[in-house]
Amino acid sequence: MRVAMLGLGILLLALANGARAADTFDSVHCLQYATAREYPTDAILFGTDRGQTMDLPFVLCVARRAKDVVVLDAGYVNQSIGEEWGAVDYRAFRPLLAEIGVKPEDVSLVTISHLHWDHAGGTSEFPNARFVVQRRELEFAAGGMTQNKHARLGFYPEDVLAITKLAWDGRVLLPDGDVEDVIPGLDVYSTPGHTIATMTVCLDTKKGRVCYASDAVYTYRNIEQDIALGFGLDLYQSVESFAKIRRLVGSGILVPGHDPAMFASPETYKFRKVSDGVVAIVE
Repeated sequence: MRVAMLGLGILLLALANGARAADTFDSVHCLQYATAREYPTDAILFGTDRGQTMDLPFVLCVARRAKDVVVLDAGYVNQSIGEEWGAVDYRAFRPLLAEIGVKPEDVSLVTISHLHWDHAGGTSEFPNARFVVQRRELEFAAGGMTQNKHARLGFYPEDVLAITKLAWDGRVLLPDGDVEDVIPGLDVYSTPGHTIATMTVCLDTKKGRVCYASDAVYTYRNIEQDIALGFGLDLYQSVESFAKIRRLVGSGILVPGHDPAMFASPETYKFRKVSDGVVAIVE
């Protein structure tokens, strides 16, 4: 009996390990599709380096496993809006994704960290995807902050209307706060401060946990030195979210939303440069 029970335990453990392996992502890449030249550093790192500038990358990331292609943030396609914000060197998504062997039609899920133009303006590029955005973020963008010209900075009605239309079409998941296994191996967490409900996404990968913080953490320096976001709705909440994100990442990998060092010196973070504007986080 003892031998039989031991054998059953080994079998159950093997099955559990097999299930976890099936849920892990095999690769994660981040792609730079535009750049804001000479962006004020104190708009990224509150109260620091006044008068200095940095070249700010605009980023989306792609996670893959056998049956899923997940895009983290939808970027933007309206280049006139990008130009208003100083974005240059725009790269269309299709040829950029092709560098890692992905077509927009392959994408099954897109997480939207928040509804600012450079993270929610490209939903039309992914015709077969479902989208994930925090319920509170959509409610706030659609109604709560529309009369406040400061709160709505960075939001554009066409992007909010697009995600609302997708919701009417049954293509949007609206988690309310922290939700694990939105799909197996993908967890979402509310990390406010930049906006009312900016969302961090954590993935189970073959190299461990990878968390994409998007604009909850602009750069590694923000979170390493607890420097509040230069452009944010609530500076106090942004720093509180840093603490939460550190707990979520643990010994895993953090990917911030706009750190130029990720692309200029990816080896510093044990990432690999695939091509100009593409780095491998997990492969």
